[in-house]
Amino acid sequence: MIQHLLEVFIEGILIGGIFALFTLGLNMIYGVLEIINFAHGEFIMLGMYIAYWLFVLMGLHPLLSLAIVFPLLFFAGAAFERVVIEKVIKAHIFIQTFITFGLLLLLQNLAYFFWSADYRAIRIHFPLISIGGLHVSTPRLIGFIGSIVTIIILHLFLTKTKVGTGIRAVDENPVAAELMGINVKRMRLITFGLGTGLAGVAGVFISLFYYIYPTVGFIFILLAFIIVVLGGMGSFIGSLVGGLIIGELESLSALFVGPQWKEAVAMIVFILILLFKPTGIFGMGERK
Repeated sequence: MIQHLLEVFIEGILIGGIFALFTLGLNMIYGVLEIINFAHGEFIMLGMYIAYWLFVLMGLHPLLSLAIVFPLLFFAGAAFERVVIEKVIKAHIFIQTFITFGLLLLLQNLAYFFWSADYRAIRIHFPLISIGGLHVSTPRLIGFIGSIVTIIILHLFLTKTKVGTGIRAVDENPVAAELMGINVKRMRLITFGLGTGLAGVAGVFISLFYYIYPTVGFIFILLAFIIVVLGGMGSFIGSLVGGLIIGELESLSALFVGPQWKEAVAMIVFILILLFKPTGIFGMGERK
């Protein structure tokens, strides 16, 4: 029993790392553009489908497809930001919300049209890994390692490059950043592209062990919202901690309550956070 509990605990950490990756993209977009991207989960779905079709049609390993998925979804997100989001950046928050929700519906229906509602999966045999007598899911371990490496690269980009410094400056105070000569519009475009690109990368990792279908993004955008609220809107470290907590919570609730109840447990936590600490663990309170 103890061994099984430890295996579930480890699985929660592995899943939590992947959760943190796609939540970071959502949190970055909110931090810089102050827009909640409801279509974020659909970019995860697109990343899963691209990895699937590259594997089925070309025999390309999903991990190698990352070299295609990230730039493709980066430019798709950047194009949407420039053509649509930039036009409504100063509009009422309801208009901004409806725009991204409209994109969600568009991408979902395009997926239904081109790929039908069939459930698909990438069939790759992974050897079972045993660490200290504990069995670990290889696809989840690969996804966790890949997510952590991606998060480290993102952190280095944001802290060590000129563009990353510009993004952080706009996140902190867009007016002051513009007065200092930073191209705020360009930073917003790059940030939205990075957010959608990270969602696609997370989708590739998830496709290693999860079914692929047109509405799969809904599950992950719901989890991303819960993690963002738990960790704190706009908080980098909050996304990491929140992702690990929710990943662990899902795994343990599936063990003790039942797999069919794990989303319900996450939603209960979501409601409790909103009631007792709406700014989250690392929340910054009132924005700008």
